[in-house]
Amino acid sequence: MQDKKAENMRLFTKIIGACSLLLLGGCHLTIPPSAVSGPQLTHTTNANTLEIREAHPLKGSEKVTVHAYAYTRGSDSCSRTVALNFSSALSYTQTLVALRNRALVTGANALSITGWNEHAGHTTLSAHFFDCHSKRGL
Repeated sequence: MQDKKAENMRLFTKIIGACSLLLLGGCHLTIPPSAVSGPQLTHTTNANTLEIREAHPLKGSEKVTVHAYAYTRGSDSCSRTVALNFSSALSYTQTLVALRNRALVTGANALSITGWNEHAGHTTLSAHFFDCHSKRGL
């Protein structure tokens, strides 16, 4: 029984990993350099771009809750399903709606955000989606 469960978990992890690679490989964003003196460096990151059409809540996305990463990562009740880099030119509220939609579509019911950075009207961040069978204590 335990071996079957472990085998299913490994298969699930491989599938999520493959999907993540496909998602990350699909988008490439170049962030303009900051205004600093000296040589200009262009920062690039592979990120999924959040668009205005994604800023309309999907049915059920209101059940996806946002929590501190330290709590979701350390919770015995939560398993991280995927972590993705995002770029957004949307407002803060629209960005959160789009992230909740993405989490819902991946089967997650909680999300945490790390690496939030705002520059020249663009926000970049890492979103960590979690499947939590209990949100008590988060």
